[in-house]
Amino acid sequence: MDCTILEYDIEIKPIKLIKGQGLAKLMVESKCRALDINFIAAIDDQEEMTAPQISEAFIDSPWYVDIIFILLNLQAPPSLSRTKSSFLKMKATRYCILDNVLFWKYHGGILLNCLLKDEADKVMQEFHARDCGGHLYWKTTTDKILRAGFYWPTLFADV
Repeated sequence: MDCTILEYDIEIKPIKLIKGQGLAKLMVESKCRALDINFIAAIDDQEEMTAPQISEAFIDSPWYVDIIFILLNLQAPPSLSRTKSSFLKMKATRYCILDNVLFWKYHGGILLNCLLKDEADKVMQEFHARDCGGHLYWKTTTDKILRAGFYWPTLFADV
């Protein structure tokens, strides 16, 4: 068997990364992807994008207020520290707004409906008390809630 190697004009330059520079590049790339994924909008006749609308209940919720701010403005609230804002930006990539409702992206691209505090309490009680519920291991109950299509930020701690 005869193997031949084709010549390519490739130049490899090692890059020295300064602390945080690599993360900055990732953030820029994720913002570009976030425009396609998280900034779901309608394109009108003039080819302009309009900002998505979200239900007032989500805006008033302390669980989601900062995440919604990032999704709508593509930047963290100015009142946050630099560390908290970068953490929150990474966390917000898991969320998207669709038809005035906030969704959390689960593994494999499955969208789970984000619940508010009172809705989360009802769902937790239903999964604990109904026929298929009971005093199960917390991971089992959590998996059942996720498979049913629900999510809230304190799900794992609450269950």
